[in-house]
Amino acid sequence: MKNIDFKRIALKTLKFVIIFVITDFLFGTLASKLFFNQETGKYARSTYVIKKAKEDIIVFGSSHAHRHYVPEVISEKLSKTCYNAGADGQQLVYHNVLQKMIIHRYHPEIIILNIDEEFLFKSNKSNDRLGDLHPYYFDFKDELNTTFKLVKQPKDPKLLFKSYQNNSTLIQAVKYYLKPKKTLNGYRPLYEKMTEQKLIAHKNTNFKKEYTKEIDSANIKILKEFINRSKQHNIKLVFFTSPNLIRKNNTKNKSLNLIRQIANKESIPFYDFINNPGYLNKLDLFYDPSHLNDIGARKFTTEVYKLINQ
Repeated sequence: MKNIDFKRIALKTLKFVIIFVITDFLFGTLASKLFFNQETGKYARSTYVIKKAKEDIIVFGSSHAHRHYVPEVISEKLSKTCYNAGADGQQLVYHNVLQKMIIHRYHPEIIILNIDEEFLFKSNKSNDRLGDLHPYYFDFKDELNTTFKLVKQPKDPKLLFKSYQNNSTLIQAVKYYLKPKKTLNGYRPLYEKMTEQKLIAHKNTNFKKEYTKEIDSANIKILKEFINRSKQHNIKLVFFTSPNLIRKNNTKNKSLNLIRQIANKESIPFYDFINNPGYLNKLDLFYDPSHLNDIGARKFTTEVYKLINQ
C-alpha cells in the first residue's frame, strides 16, 4: 500500500514538474518575443546596443549621458557614426556589463564614458538595477554571474526560469508599445527651460541620497576592468563630466578625485565640465539643475566633438 501511495505521489510530482516546465517555456517564449520586438523605450535601446549596434562611437553613462550627448552632432562633425547607450539611473556596474556584452560582437572605435562624481561610492540600488539586464541572461550568463559575484550580490536562482527573466520588464514593454518613446540614435532630448521658480522649488525639495560617502572597492575594480577591456581591444576611451547649473565644490569628493587619479595613471583623457563657466547659472541651457535641455545638450556635444577631434 505504501509503495502504491509513493508511486502516486511521485507521478503527481512528475506531472506538476512537466506542466511547470512547459508553462514556463511557453510564457517565457511569449514574454521574450514581446521584449525583444520592442521598437522604443529603454529596453529597445539596450537590445539594439547589445545585438545590433555597429557605430564607430558609443556613449556610456547615466541620464547625464542619455540626455547630454547628441549623436547626430558628433556624426556630422566627425564623419563617424555614433550611438548614445546612456541609461537613466544606471551606474558603473551596469555600464561595465554592457561593455562586456557589446565587445562579444564588435569593437567600437571610441567609447565616451560620462562620469558621475558618485561613481565609486557605495550604492545598493545600482546593483539592484542590474535587473534591467536579466532578459539577456541566457546569452550572457558568464558576464552577469561574474558581476553578481564581484558586487557580492547572490545570483537569483529564479533566473534559471525563462518566464522570470522578462517578468519585471513586461509592464514597461506594454507601456512603450502603447506610448512609444522614440530617440535620436539613443539620445532623448529635454525641451523645457529652467526658471528661477523651478530652481527655488528644486532647492526646497528633499532628495533621498542613493549613495554613501564610502568608496566601494568593487567599483574601483569595475572601473579598471572597463579601462583595461577598452585597451585590450584597441578602443579609444575618453572620460567626460557633464555641466552643472549650480557650482559644486568637489575638491574633497573622494570618488571623483580617485577617478581622476586612475584616469591619469592609465593615460585616459578626462574632460571636466562640472563647473564650466559656459554653463554655470545659464537657466536657458538646463531642464533641471543637473540635466541640460536640448539647447544645452547640443552646445555641450559640440564641445565634446572638438575635444575628441584633438
